[in-house]
Amino acid sequence: MAAPDGEPPALDQAFDGDSLYALRAAVAAHGSQAGLSEGRTRDLVLAVHELAANAVRHGAGRGRLRLWATPDGVRCEVSDHGADGDGPGAKAADAALWHVEPGHGLWLVRRIADGASVQSGPSGTVAAVTFRLGAPGPPAPFRLERRAEAGCTILAVTGQLDLGSSGEFAGAVGDLIAATPGLRMILDMSALTWWDSSGLAALITAQQRISHDRSARMIVACLPGPLAGRLHEAGLASQFTLADSTAAAVTALTSPG
Repeated sequence: MAAPDGEPPALDQAFDGDSLYALRAAVAAHGSQAGLSEGRTRDLVLAVHELAANAVRHGAGRGRLRLWATPDGVRCEVSDHGADGDGPGAKAADAALWHVEPGHGLWLVRRIADGASVQSGPSGTVAAVTFRLGAPGPPAPFRLERRAEAGCTILAVTGQLDLGSSGEFAGAVGDLIAATPGLRMILDMSALTWWDSSGLAALITAQQRISHDRSARMIVACLPGPLAGRLHEAGLASQFTLADSTAAAVTALTSPG
């Protein structure tokens, strides 16, 4: 999702270490106004904060944020060469200076944004992130449905796995793990429409809890293409066992060896 050619940004704001709070507030307001859900607006604010903090700590000590709202979502660009665009860039010419440690900076941004890029040049570093709107119309109500098949428990997830529903999902998975030693669980994600960082964190936590029981296994089945793509782009796909169908997942969990 590129910024509209020639379109002025909806938000163009300089920042430094003392103005990050005001920056977060402005981004939150524009994200919500653009139509992002509460959870995705929170993710947008977190991503912009991480990029802006990197610009302050590892760049020129100040920067500039530009935000565009499009019919598809929101695009933000954070530059570390100062609000006037011609400040010193010697410290920022190498994007590797920006944090990529697990849990921080670019590492975190790449896991919560729908798209992220970083470009460096003589005048500094420009990082861009995009957050897409969900499908038009009201979202499908979140719902969990459980069924058994060939000794496996299939938990079908419908709707958005987000800030409002991740707690219910985590509770249901926790109850299954506690009640079923050696649980063989299949998450049927065919009706999952979206997730935010809270939903993704709940999914990762479910996998970690399953992994604590060496006799238990979990397969994520029927993950919609865009979400599967996000999982791969974020470098998280290797943490899960994925299957194209629940039938394939049942076969994988019940086959000898």
